[in-house]
Amino acid sequence: MKECIGIDLGSNSLRGVRMNEKYQVLCEYEEVVRTSEGLEESGEICKNALERIIAGLERMKKELRVTPKDKIVALTTQAMRQAKNNQEILKAIEIASGICFKIIKGDEEAYITSLAPQMAIENLQKTNPKYKQDCYVLVDMGGASSEFIFCTKEGIFAKSFEIGIVKAKDKYKSIENLLKCKDEVLAPIQKFIEENQKQGRKAKFLVANSGTPTMVCAFKMGLKQYDSKKVFGETLHRVDFRDELERFLSLSYKERENLVGVFRADVVPFGIVLFLLFMEILDFQECLILDEGVREGAAILGILDKQI
Repeated sequence: MKECIGIDLGSNSLRGVRMNEKYQVLCEYEEVVRTSEGLEESGEICKNALERIIAGLERMKKELRVTPKDKIVALTTQAMRQAKNNQEILKAIEIASGICFKIIKGDEEAYITSLAPQMAIENLQKTNPKYKQDCYVLVDMGGASSEFIFCTKEGIFAKSFEIGIVKAKDKYKSIENLLKCKDEVLAPIQKFIEENQKQGRKAKFLVANSGTPTMVCAFKMGLKQYDSKKVFGETLHRVDFRDELERFLSLSYKERENLVGVFRADVVPFGIVLFLLFMEILDFQECLILDEGVREGAAILGILDKQI
């Protein structure tokens, strides 16, 4: 049976999946590598980030049982789009790991991100009439960019915005300052939403597939170990995000690191607040949680033999 490995090197996380031609996930891997460490100040991917990426890829190759015969579609997003030294970094990664990454544009990222969630929604629609709607919006909030994707029967209408959880932390430094500058953050997104509404694309429900909403869902469910299958199809309300933010901030910094890891402890509060702002501007009180994103989309493209 045909298989493909999809890899997503994001601004904060490295994610990989092995998928078969029935689009079944055979195994998956995720690690925080903080690709964008120092990027906001220097404009470059730093040496420490490069070393973490290479080490993470070696662990991923073992976990996904990668062989020289495997088909691999490896994609990288906003951090590499932004970095002045992206070609140098990608060459070093290829030499060290044997994996050749392609930098995708924002609109390409939005399209690829939408592939697996659209399949998941189609399956949910068979059992839950709540999701049998002609338009919904998918928000994929990453480390350095966020994609807003209106999914309709006519196709997808998407845009990538240069704001994510790591970028919010690096640029605004504090939650208070982020909230003070929220109009600056949300203005271009508001314009995009209004443009879609004028074209009759009024989303009936909100889908969230990124790390912060899935993590908040895991917190709420009391999962000691994250399980994408358990959070799939769950619903979160704004109050859930606020409650989990309050709970997270009540922990000592060491407790936060133990809970989510060294390279997530500092950005989780920014991610929760940023997603709450997104829910506010979209005028939704709740969101549907999925885990599928770029890595699954990359694998689907490989299985379909589609070029980006």
